[in-house]
Amino acid sequence: MKIGEVALIAGITNRAIRHYEELNLIKSRRLSNNYREYSKEDLDKVKFISRARKLGFSIDECSSLISLFDNQRRKSVEVRKIAIIKNDELKRQIQELKDLQKSLEWLIKKCPGNDKPNCPIIDELAS
Repeated sequence: MKIGEVALIAGITNRAIRHYEELNLIKSRRLSNNYREYSKEDLDKVKFISRARKLGFSIDECSSLISLFDNQRRKSVEVRKIAIIKNDELKRQIQELKDLQKSLEWLIKKCPGNDKPNCPIIDELAS
């Protein structure tokens, strides 16, 4: 398969695939015309990386997961550990966003929203 086919099937861009290659997450073979050629296994890896990225895994985390994906002797405890760490990170981020939302809602309630220039939102941002 050529890069465009892989990108279409995986639902990502050609550029993303090239980026994954630059980071050594995947490797293509080169044809005589220097075009990239991908196997079914390469497509599976690209889809794996794409799904992992959608779950919030970083490139470094994807690299670790790909190593485990390739290792037939992997232990599920290692995969689970990476997933637990990511889940805990997401929980922290969600809590931070909830805290920000509460702060913003408080400022919105304090702002009269009238034709006068006085605005607690501006005052808070300026302080």
